[in-house]
Amino acid sequence: MQTVNHWFHRNPLKSTAIVSFDHRTSPSNTDAMQICHQLRQLRLELLQSICNPMLETVNIRDTFDKYISLLTGFITPPEGGTDDSKLRYTTKFYWSDSLTKTDTITDVQDAQFEICCMTLNIAMWYTKHAAYVASKSSTPSDKDALDIHKSLRTAAGMFKHVMDVEVRKLHDVKLPACSDVNDKVLAAYYYSCLGEFHEVTVARAMNAKQDSALISSISNQIAQYFEMGGQQLSSLDEKNVGQWRMYFGLKSKFYLAEARAYQALDFLKKNDAPNALKAAEEASKVQQQAASFCEQYSKTKGAGSPQRHPFFLQLDSLIRRVQSTVEFENNVIHHKRAAAELLPLDTNPTHGILPAEEYIPAKLNSLFTPDAYRAFDIGRNVGKPYKEDKHARDVKEVREMPIPQGMPTSDSACTIA
Repeated sequence: MQTVNHWFHRNPLKSTAIVSFDHRTSPSNTDAMQICHQLRQLRLELLQSICNPMLETVNIRDTFDKYISLLTGFITPPEGGTDDSKLRYTTKFYWSDSLTKTDTITDVQDAQFEICCMTLNIAMWYTKHAAYVASKSSTPSDKDALDIHKSLRTAAGMFKHVMDVEVRKLHDVKLPACSDVNDKVLAAYYYSCLGEFHEVTVARAMNAKQDSALISSISNQIAQYFEMGGQQLSSLDEKNVGQWRMYFGLKSKFYLAEARAYQALDFLKKNDAPNALKAAEEASKVQQQAASFCEQYSKTKGAGSPQRHPFFLQLDSLIRRVQSTVEFENNVIHHKRAAAELLPLDTNPTHGILPAEEYIPAKLNSLFTPDAYRAFDIGRNVGKPYKEDKHARDVKEVREMPIPQGMPTSDSACTIA
């Protein structure tokens, strides 16, 4: 049986400062005060909970949806219409970025920025939850495999929603180049999740002994996802994205090698020895490129040693087995030379490839009635300068629970930095 040892790279969660929500909104009745109170409590609960990847997804999603349902009143008035909520620009939010940690803190006086950042943080939590579930066993149960797949597919949908919808609602916001809200960074996260949840798909296809051509095609599609993810980071500062780019590179080469190996088996099944030999040779060549990326990755700060991880050792075993099988069959039966030209891989899997799961934000909370909305007396602060809390920029890194990846030996464990 094909074990399911996954190697995942995970960037740190975003950090943020405490937000009161009533600093300049001036709630003047019980319902308005209750909205601010619940926003504070839900936000704090979310930020504490997502440090733990072991929690159930339903618990995180329920708290997140409640928070967004209330925060939506800071974006859109309860009466509807095209105008912004009068509360939208009353509160300043401070956030770090996953690629630069707390070295750079961005503050934006816009609740839409909070929507973007908190949604991204929850999406990142889903990816870490998937990594935790994958780390529990090299042969996960059907329930665990589905949890990994669904969590990564959900995260992909959330990244896509922020990229396509929420970021477009920000206006005249100056952001650092490696901001998580940068289109290229968002796209990299999106492609990473697309590739990773399909890793579960192809592993299950191998266990089910599906047709070699199908496995090759899915593996090639995964390789393309990781290739596209790495391309998004090519114009960004290598100091901030170098390790992540190497992750995309090693995963892309890994699945390209796997695609070629199964292509070789498919050619052999069709008694096409020349092309089987050529594909097997290419699989070995690309596998060496993957090994090179692994070695480079392991030398970066905070990284483990993926080349000694079962996930990559399994690829080495596969390539050697395929080469041995192809060469033996050719020596005994076909007596052919390898083809001069390498045939292309199938780029259109017949099944197995799914889009990201569509993310639908929670609707406005029923507590946000027109009366409650009118009770926010923001006119009291018109013309007054924004008084920043002296501790507002004292944003500390999130203390996350480390995750061993795929049950490797202790010296090769990849943990959340």
